[in-house]
Amino acid sequence: MEITSEKITVEKLKKSVRIVNEKRLALQRLSKLRASDPAPISGLDALLINQISFFDDPVRFTAKLNELCDELDKRVKSGVGVAPKGSPRVMIAGSPMAIPNWKLHAVIEGSGAVVVGEESCVGERNYRTLLDNNFSTVEGGIEAIAERYMTIDCACFTPNTERLDNLEEMMKTLNANGIIHYALLFCTLYMMESYKVQSVFKEKDMPFLRIETDYSLEDMGQLKTRVEAFLEVIREGKSN
Repeated sequence: MEITSEKITVEKLKKSVRIVNEKRLALQRLSKLRASDPAPISGLDALLINQISFFDDPVRFTAKLNELCDELDKRVKSGVGVAPKGSPRVMIAGSPMAIPNWKLHAVIEGSGAVVVGEESCVGERNYRTLLDNNFSTVEGGIEAIAERYMTIDCACFTPNTERLDNLEEMMKTLNANGIIHYALLFCTLYMMESYKVQSVFKEKDMPFLRIETDYSLEDMGQLKTRVEAFLEVIREGKSN
C-alpha cells in the first residue's frame, strides 16, 4: 500500500481470483478443443495465444478467447482442421517458450504434423489448476495463492514425480502420438529431467525426442532433420 497506494481487501482479492480463474477456464477450453482430430487450430497459433495470456488485459483476453473457442467448436463439429485427420500429433514438454520463441512449433508443423499441447509454464502449467476462492480474510487469500502455485510441477521441485503423472495424462487427453522434450540451452533443470521423462516414455514405447536449443535460428536445418526423422517414426508406428 505504501508503494502503490492500493489497499488489498478480501473483496478485491476475490474479484481478481474470479477474473484470473475465468481466464484459466478459457485456456482449458482451448486445450480440450486441441484434443480433436483433426485439430481445429495450429499449435503455433495456440502457443501465441498462451504467450499473449500473460500480457493482455485478462477480461478482454478471456472474452476474445471464448469467442475463438466458439468458432473452433464449430470447426470440430464440421470436421475442419488445420492438418488432415490422422496427421502426427505431437506434444511439447519442458522449458517455457516466451515471445518470440516459435521456431520448434514452426519446424514441426512445417513438416506435416500438428502440435496439440505444451506441458510448460507457457501452457498447461499456467492454467491447469484454478485458485480456491473460498477464503474470508486477506491472509487466507494470500495463503490460497501460495498453495495454488505450489501445485505447479516445475523442474525446480524435487522429486517432482507428479510431473511424470501429468505428462502421461496430457498425452492421453490430447491424443498425442509422440512427445518432444524441449530445453533451453543452460536451462539445466529441464535438461536433467529430460532423461527421467525419456526413461518413462521409453518403457511405454512412446516416440520421444529430446531437443536442446535457444532462440536463434542458426540450428533450424538441424532441427528440421531431427524432427522429420522423429515424425517418420510416428508415421511408421501409426501404419503398423
